[in-house]
Amino acid sequence: MPRLAASLVLSLMFLRAAVAGDYIFRHDDVMGTSLDLTVRADDEAAARRAEDRALREIDRLTAILSNHDASSEFRRWQADRGGSFKLSPELIEVLTAGEIWRERSGGAFDPRVQIFSQLWSEAARRNQPPTVAERNAAKARATGPAWRLDPIAGLAERLSTAPLTLDAIAKGYIVEKACNAATAGDPAVHGVVLNVGGDMRVQGDVEQQVAVAGPRLGSETTEPLARIMVKNRAVASSGRKHRGYQIEGRWYSHIIDPRTGDPVEGVLAASVIAERSADADALATILNVLPPDDGLRLVESLPNTACLIAAADGRILRSAAWLAFEPQTPEKPAADAKAADAKAADSWGDKNELLVRFTINRPQEQRRYRKPYVAVWVEDDNGTVYRNLVFWVSSGGPGPFRWLPDLKRWHSDVMSRTKTTKYDPFVIAQPTRAPGDYSIAWDGKDDKGAAVPPGEYTILIEAVREHGGYGLIRQKVKLGDEPFVKELKGNDEIKSASLEYRPRGTGR
Repeated sequence: MPRLAASLVLSLMFLRAAVAGDYIFRHDDVMGTSLDLTVRADDEAAARRAEDRALREIDRLTAILSNHDASSEFRRWQADRGGSFKLSPELIEVLTAGEIWRERSGGAFDPRVQIFSQLWSEAARRNQPPTVAERNAAKARATGPAWRLDPIAGLAERLSTAPLTLDAIAKGYIVEKACNAATAGDPAVHGVVLNVGGDMRVQGDVEQQVAVAGPRLGSETTEPLARIMVKNRAVASSGRKHRGYQIEGRWYSHIIDPRTGDPVEGVLAASVIAERSADADALATILNVLPPDDGLRLVESLPNTACLIAAADGRILRSAAWLAFEPQTPEKPAADAKAADAKAADSWGDKNELLVRFTINRPQEQRRYRKPYVAVWVEDDNGTVYRNLVFWVSSGGPGPFRWLPDLKRWHSDVMSRTKTTKYDPFVIAQPTRAPGDYSIAWDGKDDKGAAVPPGEYTILIEAVREHGGYGLIRQKVKLGDEPFVKELKGNDEIKSASLEYRPRGTGR
């Protein structure tokens, strides 16, 4: 290639990369949870093409691998009895990976765990723990091999009557395939960050800061356990805070040890960094099942894999490889630390927290729907904004400013006063939550990290949907020493909401 032509091509490539923007798309009820997709692309048209390709690939693979759709290939294969059946390459690949992780984890990962999930779901429905006889019957059905595979011929034979699930590996597998589809063959798309309910992948010309949320409800708005920088890697998180079984006033994790049939207790949450998304997904579950130190040893034995484990005894365990992804932040000077401690002594956040829960209304007759724009913030009687807790806007360009006026009160109260908007440059890594259900915690600090004093504050929850409804919830509360729970009236976009002022560390 002539030198002038080569220089022109390089200049055009640099220009295109320089003007590329990040386009954000948010959906609920995707694989039973929420989806956040960031596309780095030359323009909105390219970003929307990538979004469409990713969603179509998710739909295609969900129709193969879902355990929640009776018409999926995986469920139809389970319903068949006797003999070997020809399966799709994707299902054979995931079944093979599941078998590898069952052996590698010593049985801490096992698709036959579905029989115990069904047992505990029924126990929660009747509000009584499973009986010894029920547990023994389930264990008897879950013994012996689950299947026999012939990957070369693409054949699989059921060898057990125990129901199966691929939930702890299929979502990661689908996320990676969706990222491949989003970026494939389109030079105007430079990279993606896809986060589907705890399974995240950063792919292409994107380096993403990821905040690992703490193991308790609402912790995605408080100081994270860790901040990591990720490029061309998968991050998967699993834990007990969003899903589980409420029985006789006690909360049990939805993650069950396949070897015992009981919900896990030794680990609150775990996050894994790996090259392949299916591996990260499976390992995040395995680390919740194994004792913390055993899980750490397993990860340390694997190449190009890292983990962080929040143990139930309060320990936070990091593998050696994890530290390479976690930039070290300088410690605050001693004088600053003492001043912050003195100020915190007059605050309520050192002992208490305010948990804000809300449920987004689901549009009728829609299987997958775009998440509305939502803002949650805190003001005083004078309208001074203390803390922005949530700000979700699907952007149509490098910044979401075109949509901000639709959040009428937030735009008036916050944007007009601050002139700039606080956009957190990270995504949140946390366990899977149900679609539409959200919980955030206010830890008694303002947007600059300073502690706020006891007193009266107003909590505002505002939501608006493209071509849809609008709603604003306002509730004044007094934050001091007395705990309380307030149920709030919903509207067109927020189905229900509640506030719980409680001691820190209580609840799940």
